[in-house]
Amino acid sequence: MSKLKNKLKTWSILQLIVGGFSTVILTGTLLLMLPISTQTGEITPFLDALFTATSATCVTGQVTLNTAAHWSYFGKTVIITMIEIGGLGFMTVIVLLFFFIGKKLNIKQRKVVSESLNLDSISEASDLVKYVIRFAVVVQIGGALLLSIDFLPRFGLWKGIYFSLFHSISAFCNAGFDLFGDSLISFQSNPLVLLTISSLIIIGGLGFIVWRDLLTFKRNKKLLLHTRIVVIITSILLVGSFLLLFMSETKNGTFSSLSLGDRIINVWFMAVTPRTAGYANIDYMMVSKFGILLTIILMFIGGSSGSTAGGVKVTSIAVIAIYLVKAMRGEEPVYNHRTIPIERVKRSLMLVAMGITVVSVSALILTATETIPAGVGIEYILVEVFSCFGTVGLTMGLTPHLTAIGKLVLIFLMFVGRIGLITFFWSFKPTNKDQKIRYPEGNVLVG
Repeated sequence: MSKLKNKLKTWSILQLIVGGFSTVILTGTLLLMLPISTQTGEITPFLDALFTATSATCVTGQVTLNTAAHWSYFGKTVIITMIEIGGLGFMTVIVLLFFFIGKKLNIKQRKVVSESLNLDSISEASDLVKYVIRFAVVVQIGGALLLSIDFLPRFGLWKGIYFSLFHSISAFCNAGFDLFGDSLISFQSNPLVLLTISSLIIIGGLGFIVWRDLLTFKRNKKLLLHTRIVVIITSILLVGSFLLLFMSETKNGTFSSLSLGDRIINVWFMAVTPRTAGYANIDYMMVSKFGILLTIILMFIGGSSGSTAGGVKVTSIAVIAIYLVKAMRGEEPVYNHRTIPIERVKRSLMLVAMGITVVSVSALILTATETIPAGVGIEYILVEVFSCFGTVGLTMGLTPHLTAIGKLVLIFLMFVGRIGLITFFWSFKPTNKDQKIRYPEGNVLVG
């Protein structure tokens, strides 16, 4: 044990984050492999258990086994526990345990918390974690109470309570796991469930820092630049995608059997769920090609930094857009009378470039290893790849038919999508490398 502690002391902050998530996933895998975790009492194959544990911890929702039919209540409880840990961050849980036993975080632990929650300062780490836990508990209980209005009469007392809590946690953490077997397709004519789930998705996707800022606005009379950008870009994406999807899916006849009110709610849900939630209210094989492409773009963008969402984050896209617009005018990247540091611009560009590279390579591998049904195009693969990278969970039906190689590729995508590409790849960077050496500049023609 002492050797392990000494080894952990040599790890960098990023290595501790990667190691922490890996530990949660492996622990969940072993628990899900137990006979008690399945309804039939059989042992779940390692790769399927690993896939499910990764999907839950990385709050994706992609599944190779039907959650409702395969797992027992013990297995489902393991899954929802991993979703909560993955959504809030494993360090949040550790801080909670420290709080209960009366122990304070040391400097390195505070740095891990700050990095995992995308904080600039380690001084507010403990206070923010306490806020995150309080906020998450209140929102998830509120969501469960709303869902129980429908679920209690439908399923009975105890099953209704369990289903309400499970789906409230899953939606808030942007996980997308369901206990119905067909996601939310059977709830197309149920505004209460669709609006509650979509609201939880938006709340979880905005991020804890944003909500703390918004809820204290009356007292502070000001908002952080981060909050302003997140709220504006999120609103543009939600409203814009809703209008575009309403036009495309009305033309496609996707929800032609529903009333106008139900069509509006279902299209709104389609605009919300690609923000890394993964709940499906329609079979995506029935969605228009335009709708599929727009969904892929939304999944790649994802939610806000410091939230339960995945993707390259709306702030990265906003920073790049501001930089490009200002650069074409020969100006500094300034927004709302604040200059955006060039390091943030470089980090955003690197994140998007790395994301495009990873999903492109993954799509090539899956195109070679998986079978695309007749009459279906490359979107069959692309939805799966972008969905796992953005920790969304939407699929056109490929997941249950994945090969072993396909499962491993998607497990990798879910993992790096949740902890972050930069966090993952920089965790392998040598800590003792001399960074002071500078080489002569070279001339490279571009453009």
